[in-house]
Order: sequence, then C-alpha cells, then structure tokens
Amino acid sequence: MSLVERAVSEIAGLLDKLYSESMAALEAALGFSDERGVEAVARHAREAGRLRTSLVERSVEALARYQPMARELRRITAYMEASYDLFRVARYALEITRVLARVPSCSTGLGEEAETAREMLEDAYRALRREDPVLAERVLDLDERVDRAYLRALDELAIREGLGRCEVARLLILRHLERIADHAVYIASAAYFVSRGRRLLTD
Repeated sequence: MSLVERAVSEIAGLLDKLYSESMAALEAALGFSDERGVEAVARHAREAGRLRTSLVERSVEALARYQPMARELRRITAYMEASYDLFRVARYALEITRVLARVPSCSTGLGEEAETAREMLEDAYRALRREDPVLAERVLDLDERVDRAYLRALDELAIREGLGRCEVARLLILRHLERIADHAVYIASAAYFVSRGRRLLTD
C-alpha cells in the first residue's frame, strides 16, 4: 500500500466513525421518548464534530504532503465534503430532540418521512464507500418523497388561519428531516463523483 493509499484509508476510517455517530444521533432522535434523549443525541453530535475536525485536518495534510491525483484525489475531496454533511445530520438530529422535548404530548405523524430520510442517509453512505453510482442515483429518487411531504405542509400552512403547537412542531421536524435528506443527496453526489468523475445533477 502506498503512502497516499494509507492516508486515504485512515481518512475513510475516520469517516466511518463519523457516520456511525451521525446515524446513532438520528436513530436516537427518531426514537426519542424523554428529555434524557436530548443529552444522548448531544453527545453523538459533539463526537461527530470532533471527528469531522480530525478528518479535515488529516485530509489537508494528505493533500499537501502527497498531492494525490485522479481517484485518490476525488476520494479525499468527497470524504471531506461528506464529513460536513454527516456532522450537519447529527446537528439536525439534536434539533429534532429539542423540539420533541418541548412538546412531549404531540404526535408528529412523520414516521414515513423519518424512515425515508434514514434510508437515504444509509444508502448514500453505502454508495460513497462502495463507489456505487447506481445506488447514489437511487438516493435522488427517494428525496422526492421527503420534498413532496414538505411542500404539502407548506401548502397547508398557506391556507390555514393559524397553527397549534403540535402542528408547529410537526412542521419544524419535517423541515429538519428535509434538510437531512438534502445532506444525504449531497453525499450521494459525492459518491457519484468518486465513481464517475462528475457530479449528480441535483436541485
């Protein structure tokens, strides 16, 4: 294994840990039951931030020291980009728990949208690590489901005189899920870039 390949492998290892923390934060948020869940998600988000910092520092060092070309350069670039997306997912998960902690009696009815966002993140990361362009394209198809749900909620907002606290909570959480889905799309685009050398077309 060359020095640049060893560096890429180390960066990928950090990214795997970051993905695990972000997914743990998201799953904890989606299974939120009481205020203790807020601190659990916050711990995952803090660790995600620490890992992202380490990954970016190692990536910059590898770029400066080894000046990688072609696919190795695309891998390091994509991993740095994905590290930001995964960190943001963990932060959005924390925001979801903060909303739920303040309206514990409300049922959001967003199980389908939450599962779609989780599935998108899982598929996007798998596409990145496997360098699978077909799986990356599937993430874009799933994104339409979350976008449609969010746009429907906005349409309902436009025709309503006012919203109750549970409806406001639902809209806030749906917005966070929509942003998580967007970050999954960005990761999928990075996966496509590594494999094909060009970006997926996204809105």
